[in-house]
This record gives sequence, C-alpha cells and structure tokens, in this order.
Amino acid sequence: MISLKKEYSVDDLKVIKNSTGEIFRIIETSKKVLVATHENPEGDAISSAIATGIFLRSIDKDVYLYDKDQIPGNLKFLPCAGNFLNEFPNEPIDLLIVVDCGEFSRIGSNYERLSGINRIINIDHHFTNTYFGHSNIVLPDASSTGEILFYLLLAYGAYANNIEYSPYDSFLGEKLTEPLPCNMEERRKILSFINDDIALSLYTSILTDTGSFHYSSANKRSFYICSVLNEYNIDPAKIATELFETKPAEMYFLLGKSLNTLEFSLDGKVASMIGTKKMIEDALKESDPNRINNKVNGLYENFVNYPRSIQGVEIAVFIRETGFNQYRLNFRSKSYANVAYVAEKFGGGGHKFAAGCKANGDLNEIKSEVYKYCGEIL
Repeated sequence: MISLKKEYSVDDLKVIKNSTGEIFRIIETSKKVLVATHENPEGDAISSAIATGIFLRSIDKDVYLYDKDQIPGNLKFLPCAGNFLNEFPNEPIDLLIVVDCGEFSRIGSNYERLSGINRIINIDHHFTNTYFGHSNIVLPDASSTGEILFYLLLAYGAYANNIEYSPYDSFLGEKLTEPLPCNMEERRKILSFINDDIALSLYTSILTDTGSFHYSSANKRSFYICSVLNEYNIDPAKIATELFETKPAEMYFLLGKSLNTLEFSLDGKVASMIGTKKMIEDALKESDPNRINNKVNGLYENFVNYPRSIQGVEIAVFIRETGFNQYRLNFRSKSYANVAYVAEKFGGGGHKFAAGCKANGDLNEIKSEVYKYCGEIL
C-alpha cells in the first residue's frame, strides 16, 4: 500500500514520484473501472470524475461513473455529465478510483458494498483525508483534485512515451518558469493524454475550487496549468457563463428566504445563514410554474459565500436542513481561521478555509456549539 504522510506538501512532489508508476501499472492491469466521488458533488468532484473517466476510456478501459446525488444544473454542460450512475453497477469491478473525497463513507449510502474491491486508488487534496485507498495520492496544498490529475496525466504521457520527464520535479519550488519542456515534440507527447474534453473538465475543476481564482488556493501553479489548458479548444468565457450565470429562477426565491435568517456572532466575526426544506418547497411554489425544476439538488450551492463576503466576517456558516433534526453544515473562512477544526468537531473535515460536516439535533443547540468552536479559532 502506498500511504503518504498527511503533512505532505505539493512543494515536495518528489515524494510521490515512485508512487505513480505503481498506480499506472494497477490501471493498466484493470479492465472494469468504477470512478466515484463524494455525495452532494460540486465542480471539482464532478469535473475530476469526468476527466478520469475520459482518460480511462482513451486507454480502452470499461468505465462506470458514479455519484449518489444529482449533478447540479450548472455542471451539466460538461462532457459525459449525463453518464453518471446513481446506483452501483452490478458487474464485478477490478478497480475503484475515488476522486476528491476525504473519507470512504462520503461516497454515499451503501458505500460498504465497495470496500470489497481489491484495488482502490484515492486521489484527493483534502488535508483531512483518511488515506483509505490501497494507493493514495493526496496533495493537501493542491488547488483542486483537477490539479493533481493534471500532474498524473503529464506523468502518464511521459511514462507511455518513454520520456525522461517528471512533472513532480518540474513543478517543485518557488521558481515556476516553464515546467513543460520547450522541445515541442516532447511537449506534445507529454500532453498527449489530455484532449479537449479533459482540458475543459480540468479547467472547470480548478476554476470552481479556487472560487474563480478568488481563494488563496489560486497560486502560480493553478494559473500556469490553466494557461496550458487554454491551449486546447476550450472557451473560458462560455465556461464561466455556464458555471456562474445559469442559475434557475427558484434559486433566487430561495436566496431571499435564506438571507432573512442571516445572523452574526462573536462581535460580527462569524455570520450564519440557514436553508430549510420548507424554504425549497415555498420557493418552488412561488417561482414561475413553467420554469420549475423539480431536481432541487444544488439550489443551495455556494450560499455560504454570501455571509463570507460581508465586511468584518472571518467565518461564514451555512446550515442546510436535510431531514428532521438533521443538518449539513458548510464553513468558509476569509483569511486565517482554520474551519476544518470546527468541522472535525462534528466528525467532518475539509480544508483550512473550506470545510463541512453533518450534525443531528436541535438547531439552536447546534448553532451554539458551532459558535463555541468558532470562538476557539478566532
């Protein structure tokens, strides 16, 4: 088993240099591959799964894409977005590849059915990752899982074409000049397993997980990778429109209701909002009946960014009702607070500036606990 240290940094990519060779051998000796990601997927999760699936099909693998929940409407422009299964395939699976998922249980209900698969590859960038795979590529400092897949695809291009090149050496250190070789023939071969659809998916992955380059995860590596991806036939303006300007009307009815729950704590440094199932029902009734989208998954996506954008707020909390006394909590911080600490108190996890968890019980008691833990990191 390849198990990397949790404090692994993308600035020391040579640590996984030998791991990728073993992963490539595992992939090449598999035929039926299931690619899965976490429940309630967002841009990085879906885009990374799609990019992985397209690559696997290009090397003649039978690929199944799985996600427990509906794909948000603003991601349906992606290639293969309609190919996801909401049930596990009945066929025997040789290999399971899990992308952008910090722990195995987050694949969704009945995830235990997959634990018997003999070979599991875990590709992720959450520093709270539990290293559940038989092979793990976990780079907590990467902007997104899409960034990691970019490195892996470059490494596979060099591996398949017998070229002495390592993206892990090339992307090391602070001086990021031209990590890809200047020799155009070598460059073409190294990039040979990235096509237009994969480039579109990886670009979308990085764009969404950097908050359209607003977050601290947008660094020189992510900008350089996106510049390479723009050499392919993708349209950044169209991608941005699909992602950020194709919201259903009922989402805005819902946003108005949720904004009415906005409250502040800890001298205005923490702001929270709530989203209930009743709000969704009312929003659907109030919107134009001819435009109602009964597939409500994703309507609350990114609502946590509204309290985050308020002046003086360091931690934003969005609490979404999922059942009776059952809630999903999303946390975002602006500059220094480690919200993964708060999420871990409820059995969740994530990144320093973006994390999530589930909580059961009385809503007011949950909020009181959240504010207490937030106070410990402010």
